[in-house]
Amino acid sequence: MVQRQIKEVFLASIPFVFLFILWNVVVHFNGMPNWFLPSPLKVTLTFWELIKDGTILKIIIDTVLNLVPPYLLAIVASIIFGILIGANTIARKIFFPFISTLYPIPSLAWLPFIIIIFGFTRQSVWILLFISSFLKMIYYMIAGVRNVNTIWILVAKNLGLNQWQIIRKVIIPGALPNIITGMRIGFGAIWRSVIGAEMLVTGAGGLGKFIWTAQWTYSFDKVLVGILLIAIIGLTIELVVFKKIEKITLEKWGAVNQET
Repeated sequence: MVQRQIKEVFLASIPFVFLFILWNVVVHFNGMPNWFLPSPLKVTLTFWELIKDGTILKIIIDTVLNLVPPYLLAIVASIIFGILIGANTIARKIFFPFISTLYPIPSLAWLPFIIIIFGFTRQSVWILLFISSFLKMIYYMIAGVRNVNTIWILVAKNLGLNQWQIIRKVIIPGALPNIITGMRIGFGAIWRSVIGAEMLVTGAGGLGKFIWTAQWTYSFDKVLVGILLIAIIGLTIELVVFKKIEKITLEKWGAVNQET
């Protein structure tokens, strides 16, 4: 087991090592102007300075404030509508074509209308991010509800469970794998969208504004710091948060082996 994990880590690190070596070679032989492609050492020193002066903490807090409220609201809304559309034929015929029409439209396309109504504010970012994550998650929620074994529902009815009890004790646990997958996909969508939204609605602050401002001052060491932060935070949330949630919830409902 340990040898396999070491092998997986080694194989996964190959592209990163290659990219790091290539970066150093290009900088060493002046393949790119230094102002455009600073050395790894300069980027590391800039990263450390931004940590020491509190800049990193501030922009992360701003991005969290921009991201968390619409993401949580999108989870709740997608679960509610997913159950409604997935379990009710009439609701599916009413809402599914509408959702399917909106789905292909990039969320940033709505931003001009949102800004006109709400201005360059955090509320505009929240609305945009809600649209982005909700439309990604709702399909997984609907699929999860529709894939719940109908026999389970019939047994629950025969045992005298009411509609709310069936939803809480049968439908949600049965749809749980799809719900978790939808949450992961929704986070991926909202994490990409929040950076673009912060670049355009700079009043909201955050990583997007930090990268956008650094670009216009030709501080490409800060741009690279911002890009690294996006990758590090996204990967950390995927491995630490969602992997943990998946393990705990699926084991609780008996969807996976406790020993795996």
